[in-house]
Amino acid sequence: MGSFLPQALPLDMRREGERLFDVSMWCIGRDVSHEGNLLLRRGLTRERIPAGQQGTSAYSGVLPGEGAFTLWGFGALCRVCGEAVYVPRDGFSPALVDEARVAWPVFQASGLGGALHEPTAPCEHHAARVAVVALASWLAGYEEWVVETMGSGWRHECLAARRKASPVPVETLAAAWRRLAERVVALEQPVVDEASAPVFGA
Repeated sequence: MGSFLPQALPLDMRREGERLFDVSMWCIGRDVSHEGNLLLRRGLTRERIPAGQQGTSAYSGVLPGEGAFTLWGFGALCRVCGEAVYVPRDGFSPALVDEARVAWPVFQASGLGGALHEPTAPCEHHAARVAVVALASWLAGYEEWVVETMGSGWRHECLAARRKASPVPVETLAAAWRRLAERVVALEQPVVDEASAPVFGA
């Protein structure tokens, strides 16, 4: 029998992250096509797809707290805790990336495929969670900035162009990302064994 390797994130958090990430990435795709490109206005740098290649442009920026990230239409690569962690749009299951095995630059998810592995050691789980928290915090801050810059009407316009209804109201997207970040942070808290906890007031 093979040993069970726990995921860095439980299934419910991955499902919630996938829902939120899909909405955010759809909106960001609209932001990129907006006059002036909102990602560039926010301070990210862009690496365009070379002529004749398939994929999506790469946008790079700084994560809140620590680290840096690269954002594509298919996911994000976060460099935190001395690790490179890939968070895919499809599935939202963070994986570690052996950057030495990647032929940079990358414009398609398949460019990372052979260099990915599931986090297994406690330090790898920690890095994966730090990456998700940082990414969620950046996306929350970005959504707040978009509303301040463009007004709430722009986000309604973005979601109106979606074929399927958004699983989260546009007004609460930033708050939903912050709640998810808080839940992931809570995974890092030590579990208190009530039997061994000190009794106060005895």
